[in-house]
Amino acid sequence: MFNGLTRHQKLVLIIAWLGWVFDVMEASLFALTKQPMLTEMLGSEQYKAIGPQIESRIHVAMLLGWSLGGLVFGIVADRWGRSRTLILTIFLYCLFTGITSLCQTPEQVQVARFLTGLGIGGEWAAGAALIAETVPNDWRARAAAFLQTAAAIGSIVGVFVNLSIGGLNWRFVYVAGIVPAILCLVARYKLEPDTPAPLTKIGGALQKGMPWRNLAIAATLGVIGITGGGLLPFWLPNLINEVVDKGDQVYWKNISMIVLHLGTLAGVLIFPPLTDRYGRRPMFAVFGCCAAAMLFITANFGTHIASILILAPITSFFALGLTAGFGLYFPELFPKAFRATGSGVAYNLSRILSAPVPLWIGMMAQENGPAAAIGVAASIYVIMMVALIFAPETRGGVLEE
Repeated sequence: MFNGLTRHQKLVLIIAWLGWVFDVMEASLFALTKQPMLTEMLGSEQYKAIGPQIESRIHVAMLLGWSLGGLVFGIVADRWGRSRTLILTIFLYCLFTGITSLCQTPEQVQVARFLTGLGIGGEWAAGAALIAETVPNDWRARAAAFLQTAAAIGSIVGVFVNLSIGGLNWRFVYVAGIVPAILCLVARYKLEPDTPAPLTKIGGALQKGMPWRNLAIAATLGVIGITGGGLLPFWLPNLINEVVDKGDQVYWKNISMIVLHLGTLAGVLIFPPLTDRYGRRPMFAVFGCCAAAMLFITANFGTHIASILILAPITSFFALGLTAGFGLYFPELFPKAFRATGSGVAYNLSRILSAPVPLWIGMMAQENGPAAAIGVAASIYVIMMVALIFAPETRGGVLEE
């Protein structure tokens, strides 16, 4: 599977993949536990009245933490080194996931999820640059595909954690979230420390100026990809509530999440090789158009559990599949001295800009139901099509030093 890579390159890939599996798992836990968590904290009647709005606020807090973590730790990774920054960010999301289990109010959960997001966002910025600079140029698409399988595997692992111990109490799910992150943290010390770019070189890059056009394009792609890709995974439990009896809801929420992310797994494996064959821009356009169409179809025709189980994985194939291109494409847009900073700013600025969307969807879901909110939000992919007109094509190039 890893033919052509050195032992160190294989180790970097495997440990980075494990880190991303666990941080995606951490990110998915709230969607799986939000109903029992908030019902316990608010009471059943209050949850029915304002539950979706509270869920949206907590989700936004995590997005903002994710954004700030990526912005801050992207700069730290350029100045302090990718490997050491990854160790620190893994420790952060490990710590605050555990702290979530102690929360007693929605406000406390909001703070804990914000702090968890700091670590998760920081890991992506440092990890994307580390992988791009570690593997050979002809391996970068395969590495991006392999790493992005963490988006599916991590979510599926979260489902199994919830299935195994979530029925006892939602708090145990967050306690269990500490264990794999600690194991990954220990494994990280086996990596050889990388050499950060000299401070004078970073200063020079800043004086020359960021490639602002590339940053704007990457951030726009990120806003749409992150917003669109997150719609169905976050609101799928709410859709299930609409179509199955109360006694069956927990079972079908977990099953539907597994089925959804089987589509994610296929999408993230297929998207990067397609961009190597046909180009980055054309494949972002194809997957973006298909994601918009499938989100609209799922929202309007996912009225039975059978139709949801068919439509959800197809939707995630496109909507989450295209996110595999971010770790491949974004580092190609920036020089080495600014690569983690640029990638982190682009990816996490997009999370800041996308943060109001869940609030709007939450209000719309409260008024008209989650299906109507998802269907309307699918129109955001039009913005991606416009941005791609101005995007550079980097297929076949080498990373700029």
